[in-house]
Amino acid sequence: MSVALLTLALVGTVGLLWSIVGGYAVPGAPLAMRSHFLVALFSTLILVMGHSFVMFFLIATGVEMKNLEKERGWGDSFRRRTIALKGESFPLMTSALLLVITNFILGAAAHTRALPALVHEGLSWLTFVVCVATLWREYRVLGANNRLIEEAGQRQRGDSSRARSPML
Repeated sequence: MSVALLTLALVGTVGLLWSIVGGYAVPGAPLAMRSHFLVALFSTLILVMGHSFVMFFLIATGVEMKNLEKERGWGDSFRRRTIALKGESFPLMTSALLLVITNFILGAAAHTRALPALVHEGLSWLTFVVCVATLWREYRVLGANNRLIEEAGQRQRGDSSRARSPML
């Protein structure tokens, strides 16, 4: 699942870069506006889905870990670690989401000349940098989350084998 989520965020980030680079053709070739808009729309949708899905995946696995700990009486080690992972990643993911959406909206303002194109251009590059940083953070956090899931699975298998083994 983590690979699919990271792939989605990577495709959206590459699409954002493609949109930014394609935006430089718009002033000299007005017909380029259509492809710039479509790539921007595609990358915005993919990035919003990708980052949101990562957030929901981390929330869902955290809830499962919490419930598993409660059922098995393991304490709250997994819950605390999943909260730390969310605290490490959610602020940057939220910033990326807000920047992606804002940049898309301000693109329309730049197109209608309600906003200087330089503002949209600068925000685009800032959005790209934040999306790359977010992608890297998601990679690290999802890897750590996968290790937690594996650790919980091993612990659960260990508990199950002890429960089945006869007492000596």
